[in-house]
Amino acid sequence: MTASRFRRSSALALAGLTLGAVMLPGAALADGPGYGGTADALTVQWQESSSDLAVYAVGFRGGSTVQLQVGSLDDSTVAADVSGALRVLVVSASSAVQEAADTTVLRVTGSAGPGTSILVTGQTPAGSLRTLVGAVPPASSATGASDLIPWAVAAAALTAGAVWLAAHRKKPGRHRPGRHRMA
Repeated sequence: MTASRFRRSSALALAGLTLGAVMLPGAALADGPGYGGTADALTVQWQESSSDLAVYAVGFRGGSTVQLQVGSLDDSTVAADVSGALRVLVVSASSAVQEAADTTVLRVTGSAGPGTSILVTGQTPAGSLRTLVGAVPPASSATGASDLIPWAVAAAALTAGAVWLAAHRKKPGRHRPGRHRMA
């Protein structure tokens, strides 16, 4: 491989790595708040195709009562399941959602807009107090940056192909003699 070809291929590889690093959704896909030691213990997210809010929490004593507070609304007492997990669906008081076997439906009269704090307090299996704090995330929009990733990758591939073709096409009137050995 000649030096100019190596520079060209390394530049393309560097451009591809940069594009991949920029387009990775990584931290943008984090579910809900709770940044810190318990970031994976509380998830607050909107239910798809509805205005209902789902709250998932883990790490409580199995079957114990857990206090759940959504914003400035009154505290609600919810029972954790046998594994110490909490699944609550926060809906408006007029909603016709039915309670499922593993999910508690909490009907509220107020609204839980983006930024509303969520406080979950209960006992751990060891008996100590466990408090998880989170916030209601903004509702997802119909489109986002992650929808553009396939198009950006396709555009980069087409651009790289066009650059390669331009560099390797034969130009009329230009003769490229092969290497000759002298005996």
